[in-house]
Amino acid sequence: MRAGGGVVRHACRWTVFAGFGAAVLAGAVVPAEGAEQRRGADEETRGRVTETASGAPVPGALVTWTGTDGVRSAEAVAGDDGWFEPGASWGPGGTVEASALGYRARALSWEEATAAEWRIVLVRDPLALDEIVVTIGGRPRSRSEVALHVESVGPAEIQAAGAASADRLLARLAGVQVVRGSPTGSQISIRGIGGPRVLVLLDGQPAGGALIENRDLSRMSTTGVDRIEVVKGPLSSLYGSDAMGGVVNIVTSAPEPGFRMDARAFSGGAGRREAEATASGGGRPTPGGTLAYRVSGSWRQEDQVAGVDADRGSAFARVWDLRSTLRFATGAWVVRSDASFLRERQRWPVGGGFSGFNDNTGISAWIEARRRTGRGEWTGRVFAHDYDHLYRSARGSVPIAGSGSPEQQERLAKATAGYSATWGGHHFDVGVEGAFRGIRSPKKLLEDRAEDRQVELFVQDAWHLGGSERSTAGTVATPGAAVLTAGARVTRNNRWGSTASPSVGAVVAIGGGVRLRGSVARGFRAPSFKELAWNFVNLSGGYAIRGFAGLEPERSWNVSGGAEWQSSAGIQAGIEVFTNRIDNLIESGFVEYAPNGLAIYSPRNVDDAVTRGFELDFRAVAGNGEIAAAYAYLDAHSRQPAIPLDRHAKHSARVRAAWTAGRLRLNVDGHLTGEAPIIGSGPDGKLARVGTRGRFAALDLGANLEVGRGFAVVAGVDNVFNAQPDGWQGFVERRFRLGGEAKRLFERSASGAGERGAR
Repeated sequence: MRAGGGVVRHACRWTVFAGFGAAVLAGAVVPAEGAEQRRGADEETRGRVTETASGAPVPGALVTWTGTDGVRSAEAVAGDDGWFEPGASWGPGGTVEASALGYRARALSWEEATAAEWRIVLVRDPLALDEIVVTIGGRPRSRSEVALHVESVGPAEIQAAGAASADRLLARLAGVQVVRGSPTGSQISIRGIGGPRVLVLLDGQPAGGALIENRDLSRMSTTGVDRIEVVKGPLSSLYGSDAMGGVVNIVTSAPEPGFRMDARAFSGGAGRREAEATASGGGRPTPGGTLAYRVSGSWRQEDQVAGVDADRGSAFARVWDLRSTLRFATGAWVVRSDASFLRERQRWPVGGGFSGFNDNTGISAWIEARRRTGRGEWTGRVFAHDYDHLYRSARGSVPIAGSGSPEQQERLAKATAGYSATWGGHHFDVGVEGAFRGIRSPKKLLEDRAEDRQVELFVQDAWHLGGSERSTAGTVATPGAAVLTAGARVTRNNRWGSTASPSVGAVVAIGGGVRLRGSVARGFRAPSFKELAWNFVNLSGGYAIRGFAGLEPERSWNVSGGAEWQSSAGIQAGIEVFTNRIDNLIESGFVEYAPNGLAIYSPRNVDDAVTRGFELDFRAVAGNGEIAAAYAYLDAHSRQPAIPLDRHAKHSARVRAAWTAGRLRLNVDGHLTGEAPIIGSGPDGKLARVGTRGRFAALDLGANLEVGRGFAVVAGVDNVFNAQPDGWQGFVERRFRLGGEAKRLFERSASGAGERGAR
């Protein structure tokens, strides 16, 4: 274990250093040609489609040309980097139009296009039913082809929220609740299923720390993030264990061709201080291929720790975060290598004048190669992860060396091989994945360390029936068109055994802008290392926690169905109904008293639970304004005994509005989480309702003002009326924020023809 862990650790670190080094080198070799230099002949006819919010390329955008006779005579498709080749016959008097899934179409005259050097900027369409998601199957898909409900938080919403971490951003969504971790951190619950039953990913790969401590979304920053995709429903057929309640995938931004630097800084309530910088570039075609890169780094600190109630000044959390991606394409090959580094310190009072300290360090790296062959594509991927956790204590502001618990170490390595192809109306994926997982936790595990090995086979198919047609809004299914999906994953683990996770679904377009969808899926969560092999004694507390090797995986059946309607007047509405039944729920409970009087607690498969409810959503766009509203109802309870699940509110809602006037954008966000039961041990020692967490209703305001070329001032206030309900965990007090952003602080085109600094 130690030798293997060392190999994984050094492999991760070398990959990170190589990724950052290659990125710096790539930026250094971009030609520094003068701003007045004439574009090369091969660049004069190239155009590019980007989006206005982030400046990122829009791959797959359709560019059509209409001549002076009013007839569309030619079209071009933008590549992965947004570049396209205008036709040789395009000339004065005609019109060019660009359209893409999830964006509003834009038309320019020949004169406008040439004046803009064929740079076409598209605005995201907030009502697009056909926006692209990547969480389903790990490859881009139209959302209208997905039977499960997928909610995407895009760049404009991320910017408006000004959230320091992912948990605060997701807490605003209806049907999603963020709950306190133990002893620190925050976890997410989707439709009543949460904690370790929700899989958290960064660019499709597992986020670190889940094997040692509880998942902590408060450490997941929004650095370099393009969007966050939330799947409300089980995806175990695609991702295996932990995707029983849903999946949160944090998707980082794609590299920018040429060279570009962005920066931002924030200050605010609760001692918030934050700074971030991003460098992106490459993308210039060469005889050997196209190389692009992106590197983002951030630092943030606050006088609070997620999940901890503490006086300001005695607690703080600091996070350093680095993320990089390196992408290379040549011929039929596409290679991508990503690396990330996290360093975190948390401090909070633990009593007696002492403070507890958590020091967490995580490093991850993965490399993926894709090769296109005829109708199919082969994919190979290797992922490695190293995460260290150290708890210490002290009376002062820094921890005492050697105090607290010994360092805990988490290791994960996995390899995936897959094949995707299109045959007839079918698009299928098949593959195999092998993984090694291990943790070392002295004085907490029965043998100080534990490990397992796992092999999984997976297959999925999307069968397109009926037809589709291309419009200015993208690819639109004709009435009667349908997509039938089916998939399965079989998992074999040497510690807890085997399980299978099938799923089926359908999406049908019935005309009039209406789509129906439905799915039936099996989810599961494997018992954790803690639950299987934990051996922890708390003498001062008078109890001990022991693992149980005979645990079986938790399993669930999910049935959901919904409908979406979109009108030509800029209105969209939807409804979703769901039910989940969870069997073999793992819970820790009292087992016996040890001879020395310690109370022994141990996990068992002791319970079944049911979650069911419905969600409504509405969005409308008119002129420079948009409004969105959502409501979710949840009934979550255990079956034996028949009591509500702890801290799960029946009602949650959200209303969001945005308005743009010239350089100013205003945002209003109101969100509600209803009162919820607090479940604990009653007088007889059995679980019962012991209290009520109050209703939390908050109003957040935000403003973004562009004050110069590439510069903007960002301000906001969360919880304007300072609502502080009873029983709510963690800080919810009113907080102000003020910051600045510099987009395209320095920029150079892919051809090196123009460079500038923001002014």
